[in-house]
Amino acid sequence: MHKVVVPKNSGIHRFACLALYRALLRQCSASALAAPWRNETKSLVQNRFRRYQGLESPSQVSNALKAGYKTLDLLDSAMKGNKSDASRVNGILAQARMAQKDRMAAQREMNKTKPVKVLSPKQARKKENVRLAEATRRRHPNTASVLARPYPEVSGKRGVPVLVNARGVPFLRIKKPQPSNLGGVLRAKLEKRWKCIEARDRLYTDHLFAKDEDEWDGLTDAREHCKWTEEVSLAQSETFRRVRKFDHANKAMADKMWKVVLKERTLAAQERSQTQQSG
Repeated sequence: MHKVVVPKNSGIHRFACLALYRALLRQCSASALAAPWRNETKSLVQNRFRRYQGLESPSQVSNALKAGYKTLDLLDSAMKGNKSDASRVNGILAQARMAQKDRMAAQREMNKTKPVKVLSPKQARKKENVRLAEATRRRHPNTASVLARPYPEVSGKRGVPVLVNARGVPFLRIKKPQPSNLGGVLRAKLEKRWKCIEARDRLYTDHLFAKDEDEWDGLTDAREHCKWTEEVSLAQSETFRRVRKFDHANKAMADKMWKVVLKERTLAAQERSQTQQSG
């Protein structure tokens, strides 16, 4: 039994196909082919080579290569001014356009008849979370402050908010999932505080270098209007002040939010009691 050779695994076959492919692309280049044909012929060549790259039948491979060489000769002749071959190129491109339109129309009809894919519970939750994140990316201009709570009257059961500590930044969680704009505000505040912490750590090292500079000035009798460590100490004091201000503001806001939670709890208890008595 003779050995079966798969064309696409043969180096000689691959070399011949790539040589033909490069020759056709060069023929479709801007310098070789007229502008009306340039883009269409190039895309058509690329599509045909992708479609036939998996052929294994020797007869089919032979026919495809013959068609490629004939196309190369046809393009060369049309480029040199042969009107008959130019007309053939126009006809081939027109047929390709019509076939593309037919395929697109068939695909649209197929998409219409395709049944709607039912999402799994996990996929549905993921899609809903993405929708909510997009809907809450920006704060609504008519949204009232959380400190305006508790509302005297609510429709339905009163939901008591939960005071949450996000790495030192307090906020009231009214319901889940968390709005996207709230997450952005929390991240911005935490990043601002973290930059102050990084600056404070750098100033510790700078203070050591400044101390060495002052000692060197003392050894060399250098006269400076102020010591190096004084400026670093001033920067450290300013950094500590900013961190303390940030923490005190968060503590004051947490106290206000906690009072809101207590009032909400009281009203919720009263409303439950009224509901039970009326029931």
